[in-house]
Amino acid sequence: MAFKAKGVPTARASQAQRDVQAGVVVAAFTVVLALSFGSLIFSGGLDVGSAQGVSIALITAVVGGLLVTWRSSYSAVMSIPQDRTAPILAVMAAEISTALPAAMGMDDKARVVMAAIAITSLGTGLVLYLVGRFRLGNLFRFIPYPVIGGFLAGSGWMLARGSLRVMLDFPLGLETLGRLFEWGTIAKMLPGLAFGTALFVTIRKLRKPALMPVLLIAAVVAFYVVLSATGTSVESARLAGWLPVPPGEGGIHGEMWSPRMIDHLGATPLLKVAGIAGTVLLTALISILLNASGLELVVHEEIDINRELRAAGIANLVSGGVGGMPGFHSLSLSRLAFDLGARTRLAGVVAAGLCLVALLAGPSSLGFLPKFVPGGLLFYLGLGFLFDWAYAAWFRLPRADYAVVIMILCVIGGAGYLAGVAFGILAAVFLFIHNYSQVGVMTRTHNGTDRQSNVERPIAHQRVLRDHGAETQVLRLHGFIFFGTSARVLDQIRRLATDTQLPRLRFFVLDFRHVSGIDSSATLSLARARQLAEKQGFKLCFSQVPPDVRRQLSRAGFDTDAGEAFRFFPDLDHAHEWCEQQTLSVHRDEIEDKLDIRSQLEAIWSKPACVAKLMTYLERITIEPGMYLIRQGDAADALYFLESGEVTTLLELGNGQTQRLRRQAGGTVLGELGLFLGVPRTASVVVELPSVAYRLSASSLAQMKRSDPDVAGEFYEFLVRYMAERIVNCNRTIRALAE
Repeated sequence: MAFKAKGVPTARASQAQRDVQAGVVVAAFTVVLALSFGSLIFSGGLDVGSAQGVSIALITAVVGGLLVTWRSSYSAVMSIPQDRTAPILAVMAAEISTALPAAMGMDDKARVVMAAIAITSLGTGLVLYLVGRFRLGNLFRFIPYPVIGGFLAGSGWMLARGSLRVMLDFPLGLETLGRLFEWGTIAKMLPGLAFGTALFVTIRKLRKPALMPVLLIAAVVAFYVVLSATGTSVESARLAGWLPVPPGEGGIHGEMWSPRMIDHLGATPLLKVAGIAGTVLLTALISILLNASGLELVVHEEIDINRELRAAGIANLVSGGVGGMPGFHSLSLSRLAFDLGARTRLAGVVAAGLCLVALLAGPSSLGFLPKFVPGGLLFYLGLGFLFDWAYAAWFRLPRADYAVVIMILCVIGGAGYLAGVAFGILAAVFLFIHNYSQVGVMTRTHNGTDRQSNVERPIAHQRVLRDHGAETQVLRLHGFIFFGTSARVLDQIRRLATDTQLPRLRFFVLDFRHVSGIDSSATLSLARARQLAEKQGFKLCFSQVPPDVRRQLSRAGFDTDAGEAFRFFPDLDHAHEWCEQQTLSVHRDEIEDKLDIRSQLEAIWSKPACVAKLMTYLERITIEPGMYLIRQGDAADALYFLESGEVTTLLELGNGQTQRLRRQAGGTVLGELGLFLGVPRTASVVVELPSVAYRLSASSLAQMKRSDPDVAGEFYEFLVRYMAERIVNCNRTIRALAE
């Protein structure tokens, strides 16, 4: 126990150390990003505001880091100003600067740009919060796995390309591709690429994340050792492009929200600027949703997307109120913190606190960090995503899914992030259509031989139905039938209707019990099936069609219960019953009608002479519709031979409702199980049509066994065959349902 007591504080201290370590690394990386964003947004004539650009980025890192860390469903999440929105804000800044009067000073233009950025942050925060508040983020849970993988691979490419821009001071593109082979360019790239690769091997392969701070410090120290050894001054290294140019002093101007600044902003083409701001909002929304889904795969935890949207919304509202730029969850830095062992909110608090220190110290202190260090960090993050999704995914994903990942990666690399997201959405739709169309909407095809209705018929009728059961085909459908699957239903109907190797099709039943809906293409396919039925001379039967589907079919010409080529039924059992009645009517010549019970029994008993003696033990009764032949719960003291008419067996439920079990016509036997088992009646038998029955009581049966054992033996043999026929039919039904 003492060992455990000492071990708990030790484990907590070790975790706290890893959290602080991760926070320091993330903060250093965020500060470098802030320096890049300030230079990117306030470029050209607006470079007088680059220091303020760094400051608003650091404000976002502090406010967003604290609030998102506090409100997130994942403890070690990192929130920073984003490289996906910074280029769009740079376009906005350029548009505003161009639209403002030429006589206005650049300092004032920079302040108007800051006001526009802050307003964009407020609008982004409001929309993000409302989307999370009304739980609309759940809709994005349906994004397919390969689409998320493609987004992560594309993020890796953007990070790797961004690392080159940080190290080389020019964007990677077709027009600059040739510059990569210049010796000066190669010399600047190699240290960063080597540093990023060393980080990747150390953390991903050797599993030593604790060495990252050591490598960072070692890289900076090595750089200045080389400068000292070669006699190169800091200014010379800066002029050569090895160090960034330090911005001036930052801070947020007090006039940012003044009426004068708002008036200047109103002088710009608001519609065009609003469109750019809307792009920022859309990018932020999609990025948060995809980042959250991607982070789930990285940290192996379930993340509440709506909670993340609310957290980002609150952070952007507060950040915009104090002049910050839009910011939200960073997938790359959250993964970096995870790789470094961060597991609690302390990592985010430390990162935000150090960014606050950098904000108070001023941006000018950032000019002594070699460019290859943040460039190498970016390359390490990008290399991790590319390794996981462009290489390792080949071994764990189906080839079609892997192809989608690579295509999204290529689109992001060639046309940009937004084009990649748009392509990903299209890929998601295509994957859904393709995959769902592969799911069979036809659960089972059977015919009238495999399964019959719950109507119990004379043995002669049952044999006719078995012989001609293939004239009735049944297709059981399920799910949503749409343009990707409806053609397969029509093809199945056409195949069974035109196959010359099968008996002539008379009835085709479509069971809609498990269908959730259909689209217009499915409606058209069913209309074509109706035309086929009219041409081939069979009846199209619809069973248990949902009301919404029924209304759609009505608009397509199925506006009556019984058309020339179609009929509707409340359930599959009633559809089977109607088809059986029609089959018996068509093949009436194969049935030798026996109207009285004596003739019926003589036709199937092996010793017809015994039937005459049996009749002396039977009591003839006549019953009218609505009368009970058997009542549920009564003592089972007799069985009945139904000579003519029709009865229904009902199960009486406890809530006053009844459930139909089966219907029986003349030539059938009722109540035999209760009589032989000696148990109360388990169901009621109600007369539907005027009927004649013959009653064999328990006392008469006992007398027959004593006085006429031959008749009793023949009677028992008949019952065995009768019940065997019933079991055969039940087995066919069970097999049809199970397959």
